[in-house]
Amino acid sequence: MLKAILHGKAGRIEHNKDDSVSWSSLFKTREDLLTSTVFERFYYLSEKVQQNILQHWFQKYHGSIPTSFATLENISYWPRFTHIHDEGSNVVEPDLILNFAECNIIVEVKPPAGGDQYFHQWQKEIASFLQSEEYQGKPLYFLAIGRISVLDIEQWATGLLKQYVGLNGLAALEWAEVTEHILTLTKDTELTKQDERILNDILEGLSLYGLQISPFKWCDFIQYKDFPSLSLTHAYFIGHSNKRVSSNAKKMNELLNHSFPSLNLQQCKSGLKGKLT
Repeated sequence: MLKAILHGKAGRIEHNKDDSVSWSSLFKTREDLLTSTVFERFYYLSEKVQQNILQHWFQKYHGSIPTSFATLENISYWPRFTHIHDEGSNVVEPDLILNFAECNIIVEVKPPAGGDQYFHQWQKEIASFLQSEEYQGKPLYFLAIGRISVLDIEQWATGLLKQYVGLNGLAALEWAEVTEHILTLTKDTELTKQDERILNDILEGLSLYGLQISPFKWCDFIQYKDFPSLSLTHAYFIGHSNKRVSSNAKKMNELLNHSFPSLNLQQCKSGLKGKLT
């Protein structure tokens, strides 16, 4: 399905009764589609690559994290838990639970162009899981991806770790950081072909959300200092273009033989920098 969407072959889907939208447009606003695109593929990565990615995702952690998350046994998508509180109870649905042999990770996803992460959602998801039969006393971790500020995570983490003894650690990061790390992994010469194909699939899915999946950046371009000067009077240009002149030859010859000033890209650097950064 992902390949069909990427190549414009998935067609359109009914949306809001009388309207229809393309699948690629729908992807950009639906966090559930982003969740499944990334984590369905994450499940098939080798344990070595999974651990590498998880260590990166929890690089800026609060509380404590294990040196290894051990073997991933299952992924529970959109599980439902009952949150019992002083005013009654309600159903809570995290995006997914990563079930490892020795711990569990609650994951909450927000797409790049979606709504922000919010504290009470994290609070209810953690509380309801700790109250559920699935808890079973294993260490619990919480991971939020997308739409979260550094100040919020620092403040929220402190409160949640104090409130819930069963919560060992939590972390949050943006999708741009996820994408950049996966790009770095694809350059690893020791990566198996299977892992490389899966990671590239994840990157293609992330491109639907406007994330940059190319290793080239404008900042690399504008920092380059040895641009050659370009000129419209270049001999090759004149010779090649003369062969194609078939009408209005006089004016064309005047144009081709005009002494245009050289275009120095180095002098344009400051202007380019202001517009591209």
